[in-house]
Amino acid sequence: DYLDDVSTTYVGIDKFPAPNNQTSIAAILQDRSFETGEPIGIEGRQRGWSKQKDQYVFAEIGLSFNLSSYRCPTAK
Repeated sequence: DYLDDVSTTYVGIDKFPAPNNQTSIAAILQDRSFETGEPIGIEGRQRGWSKQKDQYVFAEIGLSFNLSSYRCPTAK
């Protein structure tokens, strides 16, 4: 896994302490599966698979319009 570097196991949420005793941003973002249902980020659970490499696709389509009309200047 080269893009996201996750191919081992989840770490516990307690590994992301915040200095002010609030939940740190790292703890919130380390497993967002709770947003869609049952959390899957259980400490020690497999996360990713090192035998399967990451894939990346980028596509771009461009469209341009010229909305003003330009005319050649007249000769004097």
